[in-house]
Amino acid sequence: MRKRIIHVLILGLIITFSSCNEDSIFYSKVTTNNGITTVKGIHPGGLENALFLCLSSTNHLVINDTIDARDFKTMRDLMPNLQVLDLSQAVIKSYNGYEGCGENRIFRYRANKLPEFAFYNPSLAKGKTSLRTIILPKSIKSIGDFAFTNCLNLTGTLEIPVSVTDTIGRQAFSYCSQLTGLKLSGVKYIDQFAFNSCSGLSGILTIPDSVQIIQSRAFANCNQLQTVHISSTVTEIDEFAFNSCSGNFTVGVSNQNFSAQNGVLFNSDKTILIQCPISKTGIYTVPESVGLIFKGAFSNCTGITSIIVPVATFMILDDAFNGCANLTGTFNISAGITNIGLNVFENCPKITAFTVDPANTAFSASDGILIDLGQQIVKRCVTSKTGSVVLAPEITSIDNSAFSNCTQITSVKFSENIYGIGQRSFYNCNALQNIYILATTPPDMSSSYLAFEGVNTNSCILHVPTGTKSVYQQANVWRDFTNIVEN
Repeated sequence: MRKRIIHVLILGLIITFSSCNEDSIFYSKVTTNNGITTVKGIHPGGLENALFLCLSSTNHLVINDTIDARDFKTMRDLMPNLQVLDLSQAVIKSYNGYEGCGENRIFRYRANKLPEFAFYNPSLAKGKTSLRTIILPKSIKSIGDFAFTNCLNLTGTLEIPVSVTDTIGRQAFSYCSQLTGLKLSGVKYIDQFAFNSCSGLSGILTIPDSVQIIQSRAFANCNQLQTVHISSTVTEIDEFAFNSCSGNFTVGVSNQNFSAQNGVLFNSDKTILIQCPISKTGIYTVPESVGLIFKGAFSNCTGITSIIVPVATFMILDDAFNGCANLTGTFNISAGITNIGLNVFENCPKITAFTVDPANTAFSASDGILIDLGQQIVKRCVTSKTGSVVLAPEITSIDNSAFSNCTQITSVKFSENIYGIGQRSFYNCNALQNIYILATTPPDMSSSYLAFEGVNTNSCILHVPTGTKSVYQQANVWRDFTNIVEN
């Protein structure tokens, strides 16, 4: 009798569990053959219960049914050995709630979209490093933000299905550094940082005819590519989109917005130089038609030793030559240049002097210091500068990074007219022993991020006008100096 009662209780428990949840461990939806685990017939959100004891042991998973953001969280967080994932026949349903990939935040996850944070845990700032191969669903229309961020071991060629006709989201595959190839098909919009630092991509990257917009840094730091082909449909390429990219550019013949010459990317009539590949070496002569050099156009082109800028060029935007570590000797500011942006010559340690064409009335150069005459701003000092720097009374501000890495200057003197000192302006000026400032009102440093980072504020003496020591001792950044002396 006792055995019969036990059997009845067990049967009752099984019936109860089965009726409560069709995706429970008593309702089998899982088969495993030759190490491949296949799931079919689950309801959205039911993957965890369907796999149950197989969660930690499964390394090759095929899902042939409907899933949602809750199931992606299961794959991301509860399957530590998952290496190969085949979602080609899976269908993604919408889900609204806090149990999805976005952790405890309520998200609205759209149907037919690979969800945001699918394989990147935002709480831990960690991608799924066990994942090596992904076959994406054939039915998805877009890929969400941060979907595969920091999935460092994804390998081989990534194929984006032809069904993806909308967007590849922000940082969707950023830092997937082991990917070696990329096949895009129907996508229209590639968002910011989408493939940033996919440094293993090599060969030819083809931006297909469907793509219209490529956002900022979408392919930045893809430094092993040989060729980047821009199709005829691309209408917008944002700043730094291909920053530090190695591939020589080619452009579809019917593209009305962009062109290429000798591997360099321009707008259609070559009045804007957009991006030079970092594979360029030697002396580069900017075409005579170029009026504007775009943001980051030559940044990290470490093989270039000299850049000749034509008279037609009137504007050089932010970071244009940042990181050109082998630009050597004297850099000439041509006659037509009227505007030079921020950080243009940062990390160019081999530039030893600036010269300004006599016909140029916007800039001057003396003793290795480049000055914007219109705004009375120090734009840049060569890093080889030694000893003391005395700034003219008319100088009113120091540009961002103007003296960064000037490791041999020992003192600097500002006039009473100084009011602006930019971000990282004296970054790593570690030999500074004295700073002289004649302004009775401390220059506002509230936006001067890392202005004196690397300067020893315990040993460097700050010299201020008589009667202003207490004011400087209370002022942002200036109060960091231990030794403030009135002169």
